[in-house]
Amino acid sequence: MESLHRKRLAVRFAVAAVWAYGVWLAIQSGFDPGFLSLSRAWPYPLRHVLIAIAQITLVSLCLYDSLRPQPDGSSVGRMVRATTVSFVMLVWMTVNTFTDQPGYAYVAGQYVFIVTALLVCGLVLHGVVATIRSFHQ
Repeated sequence: MESLHRKRLAVRFAVAAVWAYGVWLAIQSGFDPGFLSLSRAWPYPLRHVLIAIAQITLVSLCLYDSLRPQPDGSSVGRMVRATTVSFVMLVWMTVNTFTDQPGYAYVAGQYVFIVTALLVCGLVLHGVVATIRSFHQ
């Protein structure tokens, strides 16, 4: 039981650290107007940065849901659910993306892309393990 508690604590810490780094990047990149040539000062886009933080938070929750230690039977379902939500978020962000955006848009998009790629790799790995186990039974 102590080992499971330590694993859960480690997963929570790791996902929280990744989330905090993503949030910090989103906040910092709010100061980057992108390739716009502004003759006046760039106002900090608080609403847009908060939306980027919400996107980063949703995908981080998907990552945590897929990584939290639980019995084997529920891990595939959790992985499918997390990957599906993350993939829908990736598609939604890709459809609403255009070139020369401010920095916060790129940070959120890249964060969602990286986490979705990790979740897809995990889902494929689950499939490979399940296939190998079915051959050995």
